[in-house]
Amino acid sequence: MAISKSVQALRWLAVLPGAVLCVFIVAFPIHWVVMFIQHFPGDDSLVSIDGKAPLAAIPPEMLERLGYAFFTPFVMIVSGAYIAPKFKFQTGIALAVLWGIGFGASMAYVISQNQYSGRDWLVLAITCVLGIAGVCLGLFRVYKKGEDRLGTES
Repeated sequence: MAISKSVQALRWLAVLPGAVLCVFIVAFPIHWVVMFIQHFPGDDSLVSIDGKAPLAAIPPEMLERLGYAFFTPFVMIVSGAYIAPKFKFQTGIALAVLWGIGFGASMAYVISQNQYSGRDWLVLAITCVLGIAGVCLGLFRVYKKGEDRLGTES
């Protein structure tokens, strides 16, 4: 089914705002999951830290920040590629580059403030690794989705 030129143009215009909107929308379930995890009681048969499950032992603010670090680029890339009418993988790469520029700028700002010491550097490194993992997984998902679509058409 062919899509008209005007609909294609509108979809191209909606890629970045739609991807950013999806990132804001996914922030709510991340927060809810973190709050739900904090209420898990520790189980004697499993590993527990101070009577809590291992994920519940992580402070909720940190767990939420790490969740945002992973899911923000993932959701941005996947949703933006879904909105794009064609060239979905290339759109995902463009969104990954935009995210990388923003993430790099924010990391440069944070590091320039010289407020990190001790454990904070570990959290910063984990945040970077999770962000890169979110980008890689998002691009991989978009690539596989396009590959699956190509495989069914031939």
